[in-house]
Amino acid sequence: MDNRSLRLESAGGIRAMAARWVVTGEMRLETAAHFGGEGDAALDMAVLRDPKEGLPLLPGTSLAGALRSHLADILGGYRSREKEEVAALFGAARSDDAGSQSPLIVFDSLGTLPGGRAMEIRDGVAIDPALGTAEAHKKFDFEVLPAGTTFPVRVELIVERTDLEPRLLGLLSAALDGLTNGDIALGMRRSRGLGSVKVNNWKALRHDLATAQGWLSWLTSDHEMPIVDGVPAHASAAEAIQAACPSLKIEQCQDKRRRLLADLDLEVEGDLLVRSPATEPGAPDVVHLHSAGRPVLPGTGMAGALRAQALRIARLVREGKGDGDRWVDRLFGPRLEEDEKASNGQAKASRLRISESFIENGTARRQTRIAIDRFTGGVVRGALFDEQVQAGGTLKVRLEIRNPEDAEVGLVLLLLKDLLSGEIPVGGAASVGRGVLKGAARLRLPDGKTYRIAKDLHVEEETRKVFDEKITGFHNAEPLKAEEVRP
Repeated sequence: MDNRSLRLESAGGIRAMAARWVVTGEMRLETAAHFGGEGDAALDMAVLRDPKEGLPLLPGTSLAGALRSHLADILGGYRSREKEEVAALFGAARSDDAGSQSPLIVFDSLGTLPGGRAMEIRDGVAIDPALGTAEAHKKFDFEVLPAGTTFPVRVELIVERTDLEPRLLGLLSAALDGLTNGDIALGMRRSRGLGSVKVNNWKALRHDLATAQGWLSWLTSDHEMPIVDGVPAHASAAEAIQAACPSLKIEQCQDKRRRLLADLDLEVEGDLLVRSPATEPGAPDVVHLHSAGRPVLPGTGMAGALRAQALRIARLVREGKGDGDRWVDRLFGPRLEEDEKASNGQAKASRLRISESFIENGTARRQTRIAIDRFTGGVVRGALFDEQVQAGGTLKVRLEIRNPEDAEVGLVLLLLKDLLSGEIPVGGAASVGRGVLKGAARLRLPDGKTYRIAKDLHVEEETRKVFDEKITGFHNAEPLKAEEVRP
């Protein structure tokens, strides 16, 4: 496809328009999200707000960037060079000054908080993997939107030539469907479960600009509500687009992504505590973290526990080859020390994505604790405090590894064995028995085949052979060099 066909005919010329598509949907935050604004005296990082209305703002540029990245992954695979077809829909890359203008318009959106809810404050802290404790001077606070916050989604596609329309709509459908099936996350800490979104109630309308009636319908449409209520809603953007023009044969995109997906069904054995400061008078000193009024296990907490255990496993299995840390860095991203940051060390994103999970069917339990003087054996004066923990409950966690090699799958399998058997506690106060999780898992490997691990770690014989092959591959893999810790 020739990108030059999408350029203006000349400076100040008229852009040809054969049709104009309007596509809308309703976005809902499945987990808390942070769309970055400027911090203030009370917060290190505040949520971006519209200066006029004071409502949370999702910039169209942010949404367009997420859609573009998702489409590039679909067409070429994760972290591949962007295909030219991506530019056909989203325009030239920022570095291409002579490239084409985007035919896709993505609108800003103002959010609506769920009834009775307000912005939430979370704190972040860096954990020392060797000690399992917080690192000094590495704590920060940031504001998040609660789960359940909604944003209207609106995009418009300008079609310059009808012969390009089937392919453009196929590209648009592939990009927007990432919002329907949960493959696109927005904002900060996306790889750790924040910013998970789902869009439903998709509607689409085509204005035929080859006719006077089509021009009039577009020019007289309501800017605030470009698609009237009478247009039926659909579960996906692809369905809505096809219903708006049934005679049009939309070209489908082949998904080139390779990934391992692990869906975990976990149960809390005993108590779980992810510390969060209490905000109500008379509340305990510390309560379990909640989002939108529901107890939650953040992806950051799970990732920290998994990384620490992965280091133990990799160092033991790869002891003779001395590259255990590098295998973990390939999955979780390398940790830059202060001297590396000062010398412009390159940070690399994690290839492991972990969902944020709500805890269902548990109960809040208030406990009183004291601190003991180790010298006298008596109670430390003034060291009486209350904690409200989450007792029992179930949760669903999704792990995703992008572009995994067989040896990396083997490391993940060893990690899952420990997690499902209760060997990897999560949250705070693990030393007193809290945070133990047990459960079952369903895995889909990059070849598309699905395998199951039962609660007692039982697997079928054929599954065992596949798993043993992957784990053996991790044991026998060639030593990794420092430059092989790829982004």
